[in-house]
Amino acid sequence: MFTFVQHTFDRIIFAVNFILAMQLPGFIQQYSQRIAGHLDEAKYQLNNYQLIADQHYQGDLLLMVNRYQINSDPGIRSSGDLIMNLIDRITYLSEQVEHLLHGDYFYKIFFFVKEIDFSIARATLTDYQLTVPLHLNAIVTGLVFAIVASLIAHFTANLFKMKT
Repeated sequence: MFTFVQHTFDRIIFAVNFILAMQLPGFIQQYSQRIAGHLDEAKYQLNNYQLIADQHYQGDLLLMVNRYQINSDPGIRSSGDLIMNLIDRITYLSEQVEHLLHGDYFYKIFFFVKEIDFSIARATLTDYQLTVPLHLNAIVTGLVFAIVASLIAHFTANLFKMKT
């Protein structure tokens, strides 16, 4: 009877791990789309500053930022810092989009795990709905993760059996 319960429990754990791991490709896709949306918005905002630079600084945005930052008014200096932060954010988001949208599948997973932006991931997770994707990447991800998790659980259980 105990063997039956143990095998059933193993199968349930395998199925849960399989389904959860199948979510990774879809989550990465939605995360990537959210980052691309942030990038588009940041570019839109920077374009407004670029229009001011075009009118008053011969199109040189960095010259405008420099002038803002050396201004004696703290509000103007803060505006210069804000523009520089926006430029840095565009660079960061552009790199994220490049790696997440234009790479092979395993590189995308590696990059996602290594370079995840937790605030964007949290926002993505808030809107994410579980699905059962039936494309090859999701199935392979689910199988690999479920097999590895099952092997870890099996070997861990055997270690505890040997100690007792």
